[in-house]
Amino acid sequence: MPLPAGISAFLPGTAVAAAAAVMFAVGSVLQHEAASSSAHADGLRLRLLVTRPKWMVGQSATVLGTVLQVVALALAPVAIVQPVLAGGLVVALAIRSVRDRCLPSRLDGIGAVCTCGGLAVFLVAARPAAGTGDHLPPWFAVVAAVLVAVGVVAAGSRSGRGPWGALACGAAAGIAAGVAAVLISAAVKTFGERGLLPTLGGSALWAALVVAVVAQLGSQQAYARGALSWSMPALVLLDPLAAVPAARLLTGERLEPGHAFVWVPAAVVAVVGVVLLSRTGESCRRPVFRRRVSGKPGEHERTGPEL
Repeated sequence: MPLPAGISAFLPGTAVAAAAAVMFAVGSVLQHEAASSSAHADGLRLRLLVTRPKWMVGQSATVLGTVLQVVALALAPVAIVQPVLAGGLVVALAIRSVRDRCLPSRLDGIGAVCTCGGLAVFLVAARPAAGTGDHLPPWFAVVAAVLVAVGVVAAGSRSGRGPWGALACGAAAGIAAGVAAVLISAAVKTFGERGLLPTLGGSALWAALVVAVVAQLGSQQAYARGALSWSMPALVLLDPLAAVPAARLLTGERLEPGHAFVWVPAAVVAVVGVVLLSRTGESCRRPVFRRRVSGKPGEHERTGPEL
């Protein structure tokens, strides 16, 4: 069976992006666990967070995922790479279930299928148009992109704890991550066309670094505000949805016309998935095993994660 054109034309980049998605998933789970234990009523304690070994390992996985993402963006367009990274959502939820010794709920499963299924349909239908995405963004467009990313993350960070705060910060981090991906792609194009010195002297590379750091800060704020199922779906969804228009504005990369009747329903399905996943919360409803707390008659059984 032949692969859809959007995937087969950029198979190496798609494969590398899939590996990056796994690394991002591992990093997200570990950083969420560390951030959750480093938060207080007034916000995230960054000094405490960076001293936790679990956060360092998670951050290392995220850095490796970023390196793989850069490689993928050198091999495939933004409109292919960023949706593939959405597959990290399912991997992250699976890792979380293993670490919590808790099977995913039916709502988790339906939400994950809707989110990733909607984005997968988008990936198949959204084929980059030939001859687009070749020009490099002017400096003022790069500055505007940085200001937008910083602004949305700053606005999201003002939200409180709980589902809506985690969703807001996750969405803001996703938008910043999508913008960062486009700037990384522009920096890679600069390096390929003009060499190292023009890349170091250009605005795209340094803007990409700034926005990537801002996106990381936004994701840590999201992880500190509640369950991973509240923050990561929004981050995963807004990343490609922000990257595609940002690529159109900054590098001229556009999608082949005529498939809007597929993109819109796919986006709606993905949004429904995000809503379902954000309602699952932090409690474990399907523990893998139960064990008795004591041998006393009448003593009730408690799940492993509760102990």
